[in-house]
Amino acid sequence: NVCKLSITFQSFEYVAVWLKAETVKIILVTVYRTGSLTSTFSKELDLLLSDISAKADNFIIAGDLNIHFETNSSISKQCLDVFKSYGMEKLVSESTHVNGGSLDQIFLFSMNKTLKYSACEVEPLNSLGSDHFPISCSLNLQLSGKYFKNIHVRRIAAVDKVSFSSDMKEILDTTSSSNGFCHAIDNLSSACQSVLDKHAPVISKSISVVDKAPWFDKEYREFRKLRRQAERTKHLSEDAFIFYKELCFKASELAKNKKKAFLKNVIEKSETKARTLYTVVNKVLDKQKCHTLPENEDIEKLASQFNNFYIDKIDKIREQFHYDNSIQECTQTSSEMFDFMPTSMDEIKDIIRESGVKCSPADILPQELLEDNMDMLLPTIVDLVNTSLKSGSMDGVKLADIAPLLKDRKLDTNDLNSYRPVSNLTFIGKLVERVVLRRLNSHMEQNNLLCPDQFAYKKNHSTETILFK
Repeated sequence: NVCKLSITFQSFEYVAVWLKAETVKIILVTVYRTGSLTSTFSKELDLLLSDISAKADNFIIAGDLNIHFETNSSISKQCLDVFKSYGMEKLVSESTHVNGGSLDQIFLFSMNKTLKYSACEVEPLNSLGSDHFPISCSLNLQLSGKYFKNIHVRRIAAVDKVSFSSDMKEILDTTSSSNGFCHAIDNLSSACQSVLDKHAPVISKSISVVDKAPWFDKEYREFRKLRRQAERTKHLSEDAFIFYKELCFKASELAKNKKKAFLKNVIEKSETKARTLYTVVNKVLDKQKCHTLPENEDIEKLASQFNNFYIDKIDKIREQFHYDNSIQECTQTSSEMFDFMPTSMDEIKDIIRESGVKCSPADILPQELLEDNMDMLLPTIVDLVNTSLKSGSMDGVKLADIAPLLKDRKLDTNDLNSYRPVSNLTFIGKLVERVVLRRLNSHMEQNNLLCPDQFAYKKNHSTETILFK
């Protein structure tokens, strides 16, 4: 795109364009100067560089400047000092004209060394009939802070909730648990998947990933421009250096105050939301969960390696157990429990109220749609939980998505032993477990079977209550 500058010049002609590569913006200016070299050019050159330096962190000046930089004349030295005052690097040192002299030149500036030149060569032969030699320059652009990845998503927010609920009602009317718990779960999952594919099919898209600071607004960006301008002239005088240091301090204070104001606003809006508060605090204290993974070229192969590693690990642990099939005598008790009392809609509602709705990718529906249709799904869920309690089966709901998390940042990230598996279980499976836990706790409390000195995994007991015993 053409880059429009706010000023015009009399001593030279130019064309300025924007070059953009992902997050990096570069201004390329081609300049043509003819006639005698005067101080007017150096003054207008200073105005040009001042304008473009406030617009981009990377810029290139290239063209036929008709200046003998190899001489020590005061006017050529003055022009070179202008380029150097903005931190620009002169790339051409060879002769670019048949009569000698590096009249054609390339100057480069890159704030964070994002843009670097790898080669700059002058071709001494010109078949185009010009008295100037062609210059070839290779530049390397190093991108950082942002990358792209392909993801598979469903547009849940775009689902027509009325139409979706209508289709869900039709499949729930045909769902039955008469053939067993596992069969019922498989049928329900398959039916829900069909409805989900109809209303929110899986699509693939490429997204950019970049760390953002939402408090960096227009005011701060404009202040950074002033700081960049001062940075390029700080070496000209002591006053310029002091002014640059003052701007650095003010920019730092401005960023700090804007960050404080942003976080204060987030916290005030989330006073009743514990999860949001924890997220904010963890981010501020840099306690983000580590998502480090071993070096890999294929993420699917890495997932298979982790899967096989954890399966083998469990098999090895089981092999270490020695089973004794002989009958062991045990303490007799009159408190026996042969089955689980069925659950009810009220109990399931109570459990959901206590624990919330947390889903995994293996669930029948995404969390948002499951919550929206919970009243409709509740009778079916109660029936499935009761079928599981009656048959003693958990087949079909003991599926989990495993997330390998690094145990300690000091460990070798390429060693699979350095990672612990964290399981994300299905919603219905967790409901069955919580109902069973209620039944077991109720039976043990009613029959006085709980150990009085147990404090772990016991309601209303913790590591703190043991201090009072």
